[in-house]
Amino acid sequence: MEYRLDLNNLHKILELVKNYNSKLLPVIKGRYEEDILQIYNEGLREFGENRLDELSNHAKFLPESSFHFIAPLQSRKIREIMDSCDFIHTLQRPKEILIINECYENQDIFVQINIDDDPSKSGIHINDVDQFFDKFEGLKYFPVGIMCIPNFDADSKSSFNKMSKINEKLKKNFNNYKGELSMGMSGDYKIALDYGATIIRIGSKIFN
Repeated sequence: MEYRLDLNNLHKILELVKNYNSKLLPVIKGRYEEDILQIYNEGLREFGENRLDELSNHAKFLPESSFHFIAPLQSRKIREIMDSCDFIHTLQRPKEILIINECYENQDIFVQINIDDDPSKSGIHINDVDQFFDKFEGLKYFPVGIMCIPNFDADSKSSFNKMSKINEKLKKNFNNYKGELSMGMSGDYKIALDYGATIIRIGSKIFN
């Protein structure tokens, strides 16, 4: 299936995130080079990536850009991901915490939360959040935020409301936590913004 860039939607979303003091992260997996370049020429310099092989190719024609890795992590590929990306959105296992610590160079790290307790989704359980964040004590880094992918059948308002409450609790409990919220995609980004999303990850809404 071919996807082409919808500049009209892109401009609308850019204006919207500006009003919320948030950030649009275009997800460029499988997109045409010329469409990605159009987004680049609109001034965007941060892009969401799901695949390492595509990332290497994109980096060649997107100079001075930063890449966010938004797919589940594989332990054996973390070092390569860290070499290529300035943002990691999908930390979810204690083993990953330690591997990232070994090769950390000022990347922004997000912890993925399984906000709807969906067995088909990655992320830590909401009841384990505080205990998980305790594991960063004494390491080179501390997560800047949390990320989620709600269940397709879930009530987005409920899911994002839970994320917002978790985020506020983390800000109270951990002084070095910045409170970034990576949540909201093409079908629910407006709701996510209402609940405090600082980054929305958009693919099909701008490539149609």
